[in-house]
Amino acid sequence: MALIELSPETPAAPDPPAAPPAYVYRRLGLALAALLTLALGGAAPVSSLLWQRAGRVPAPAGTEVQLLGGRLYALDFQQRPPLITAWSADPVRRLWTAPGPQGSEEEPYYLTDATPDLLMVNVRRSTTVLDARTGAVRWRSATPLQRLDDRTGLVLRETFRPGTEYDVDTGAPGRLYGSTTEQLHTEPARSTAIDGVELGTGRRLWSASVPGSISTAWTGRAIVVLSADRLTVRSPRDGAVLRERAVPRVAGGLPVWGEAVGDVLLVHYGGFGEGGPVVAYAVDTLAPLWQQYQPDPQGSAAACAGLPCVRSLTEVQVVDPRTGRLLWRAEPDTDLLAFGPGSVLEVRGQTSPLRSVEQATGRVLADLSGWRGFVAVRGERDEAYVLTRPEPDLSTSVGVLRAGRTAVQPLGRIPLAATQCQADTATVACRVGGGMDVFRYRA
Repeated sequence: MALIELSPETPAAPDPPAAPPAYVYRRLGLALAALLTLALGGAAPVSSLLWQRAGRVPAPAGTEVQLLGGRLYALDFQQRPPLITAWSADPVRRLWTAPGPQGSEEEPYYLTDATPDLLMVNVRRSTTVLDARTGAVRWRSATPLQRLDDRTGLVLRETFRPGTEYDVDTGAPGRLYGSTTEQLHTEPARSTAIDGVELGTGRRLWSASVPGSISTAWTGRAIVVLSADRLTVRSPRDGAVLRERAVPRVAGGLPVWGEAVGDVLLVHYGGFGEGGPVVAYAVDTLAPLWQQYQPDPQGSAAACAGLPCVRSLTEVQVVDPRTGRLLWRAEPDTDLLAFGPGSVLEVRGQTSPLRSVEQATGRVLADLSGWRGFVAVRGERDEAYVLTRPEPDLSTSVGVLRAGRTAVQPLGRIPLAATQCQADTATVACRVGGGMDVFRYRA
C-alpha cells in the first residue's frame, strides 16, 4: 500500500468548535465502505490482489515453453534448427527470437538454469550458453556444464584407454561407464579433468585432475568429488581442497556414486537401482556418521529426492540422514520429495500431490487430497509448491503451499482447463489450449 506523506509546511486548518468523538468517524467510515461495496457489486474481489492475468504466450503444437529466470522461453521444434523465443513475464511481450543449436525433440534438448543474464541450452551431452537479453551465443561446451551459481560453472572431461568404447549394437553384458560425451566405455576413465569456468564466458578459472571416473555433487557452497578411493570437498572459486579423506573398500567393493542430502554425503557402493552398502559422512568435517546395507529395491519405481530412503516393492522407509535410523514408512507407490528443512511432500505417479508430512515423524501437516497437480516454485529452494485442481465448470483452481504450513493458500482461478503449469516467486504459467496463460500472484 502506498503512503502519502503530508508536507510539514502545509498550514493547519482552524480548530473546530467541538470535535465529535472518534467513534463517530469510525461509524461513518464503515457506512461509507458498505455503500461503496454495494455500489461496486464486488467488482474488485480480494483475490484480484493475489491473482491477476498478465497475458498469453503463443505455444502451438510442437512448441515447449519454460519459465526460467523470470522470463518465458518458447522452444519451437517445428523449425530446423529449433527457434527459441524469449518473452518477459510482466508485462508479457516478446523480447527476441534466435536459432538454437542443431537438434530435435526426439533427443534430449532442453533449457536450464537461466539467470537474469544467461540461458543454458542442453542438447544431448553439450551445452550452449546464450545471452538472455539478446539470444546471442556466448560460448559452447562440448561436455555437460553444471551451473554452480550465477557466475560459476563446472565442466568435466574424461580420458579413457583407447579400445574400450562400447558397441551398443552387440548388446554385450557387463558394467558400463558413463562418459562426458555420448560414448560409453567398458572400463573406468583413466582420469577426469575438473574445470571451474566463468559461466558467462567459458573462461577457465581453475583446473584439477583426478585419477579414474568420478561422481560430483554440489552442496550449495562447495563441490564434492567422489573417486574410487577418495572423498574431496573443493572450493568453487579456485578449486582449492577444503577437506579430504580416504574412502575405504566396503564388503570388498569400491564406491560407485555419491549424493549430497542436506549436510550429509551418502556414498553408495551399489549401482543405481541395485542394493549395496551405504556410508554417510558429514559435509563439514567428512567424519563418518553411519553405515548400513541397503537391500535391492526389487524394481521399485518409487523415488526419493533430497532425503535418504530404502525402497522395496512393499514399502518406502525414510531414514534419518544423521544417524541412519528408520524414521517412518510410506506406501510403495509413493514418491518422496524433500520440502524445506523439515518436511516432505508425498506424491503419486510423479504428478498427484497426496500430503505434506514432518520428515522426522511422518505426521501429516497438510492433506492435499483434491489437488491434482503440483510444481516447485523456482527460486524458493524447494520450500514452496504451486498446486492446481480442476473444477466441475472446467476451470482450474490454483493455490500455493509453503514448507511447514498446514493449509494451502488459494490464489485464484484459470477460467479454462490448464496443464503443464510452471511457477516462480511472482509468476505462474500454464498451458491453456494453444498457448501459455501467464498470471502474476502474491502469496
